[in-house]
Amino acid sequence: MEDQSDIFVSRLRNKDKDAFEIVFNDHYKSLCGYANKYLDEFEVAEEIVQEVFVKFWEKCESIAPDSSIKSYLYRSVHNTCLNHIKHLKVRDNYRQHILVKMETESHNFFDDVEDTNLEQKIYDAIDSLPPQCRKIFKLSRFEGLKYQEIADHLGLSIKTIEVQMGKALKVLREKLKVYIRTA
Repeated sequence: MEDQSDIFVSRLRNKDKDAFEIVFNDHYKSLCGYANKYLDEFEVAEEIVQEVFVKFWEKCESIAPDSSIKSYLYRSVHNTCLNHIKHLKVRDNYRQHILVKMETESHNFFDDVEDTNLEQKIYDAIDSLPPQCRKIFKLSRFEGLKYQEIADHLGLSIKTIEVQMGKALKVLREKLKVYIRTA
């Protein structure tokens, strides 16, 4: 004879919305508190917990019948928080790298540039890109995301990201060609 937890997991595996709502109501608040201990930003903690619940709902039919839902959710929040922290560190390292690179290269670069409005021209060129192309370019160049991360974030294929980045770079090269020095 099955016990109550087996029946409950079975309901979740069958995409029972009432069972999901019970799990959500029972664990949401405590999971947000748990995530906030890692992140110290309650809004971000809530976003992560919501993301975990969305993925949980999408994958609940594959839950093992003998699973502990509470353990699964806490482990998922824990891993997602760690991934978020790792992403922030990568982004910060990338920004630091760019700042150092800009500082060391800026003297040579700006000595060759006659137009003092180059930065504005670059932003204007980026703003002229089609919306999706612009978003992908900014996620890659300003947020430091890899193509696979962008694809996952936007729900697109990696090939679409590659094609859009190629278009963006082609447009930017064309619009900024007077500033590009060829060897």
